[in-house]
Amino acid sequence: MLDPLYAAIGWLLSVFYSIIPSLGIAIILLTCTVMLLLLPLTAKQTRSMIAMQRIQPEIKKIQQQYKDDRQKQNEALMRFYQENNINPLAGCLPMLVQMPIFIALFGVLRNIQDHVPTTGRLGDLYRDICHGVAASACTPKGIYFLGMDLTTSPADSAGVTDGFIERIPYLLAVALVVVLGWYQMWQTQRRQQRSGTMQNNPVAKQMQVMTRVFPLLFGWFAWIASSGLVVYFATSSLWRIGQQHLVLNRYYDEAAAEKTGERGAPGTKAPPRPEAAPAAGSDNGTRDAGSPARSGPSPHASRKKRKRRR
Repeated sequence: MLDPLYAAIGWLLSVFYSIIPSLGIAIILLTCTVMLLLLPLTAKQTRSMIAMQRIQPEIKKIQQQYKDDRQKQNEALMRFYQENNINPLAGCLPMLVQMPIFIALFGVLRNIQDHVPTTGRLGDLYRDICHGVAASACTPKGIYFLGMDLTTSPADSAGVTDGFIERIPYLLAVALVVVLGWYQMWQTQRRQQRSGTMQNNPVAKQMQVMTRVFPLLFGWFAWIASSGLVVYFATSSLWRIGQQHLVLNRYYDEAAAEKTGERGAPGTKAPPRPEAAPAAGSDNGTRDAGSPARSGPSPHASRKKRKRRR
């Protein structure tokens, strides 16, 4: 079932290896390619997550209204999602797409000689790991990157090292995966808190639990998986951290701006000011109500006339 995916990943690794003859670099370039292709889905996931968090009060109202009828509750929720153009499953798409790729990469690294081109320019990887031996008799070992055999897991690294010092790169790689996983979860939670999408939201408690559990889960996978997958884990975490900082944060900023706009913050029009009352004695044909009306010539004009007669 995964054979076409095995072949595609093996081909991509061979392409990158033909450019830079390092399997570790090839895995890093493969990871970046996968994450770049998933960027549109990740953006959609982020928008869906923000939307789901903001409509939690309305969802609670619907659940409370139909708490005794599960069918009507589901129908009302689906109708509500459709009216607001929200797909509650969109947040799972990037993870669901990555799972087959992760499994396929695991399979390729276990028997890499069976999934890479064997001839031509793209056969460099095969020739370097098998050294002229047929694929059926080839046992690829010693494919090193940063002091780690990429075909060996950190848990089994004692079998390919002579002592604790040589195991340090494996241990550091696992620690790096844990730290990056924790930072990634913390970064996401902090961004959501600052944007206000987590206030009075039950998702906040789930995020706190995930911040503690997921990094340890990533570390456990990195411990039992081949070191090539550890490189994949670390690279994908670094990509997500940069992606969150450079790309996805603007979606949370937009959500915060929309929320602020609803409260009448900057960006809304100020009410028109009342027109000022006309000043006293102005030439607009009106006078202040409290000023006395004047009639006849002014006293100054009468004095001038008397002087002329004399």
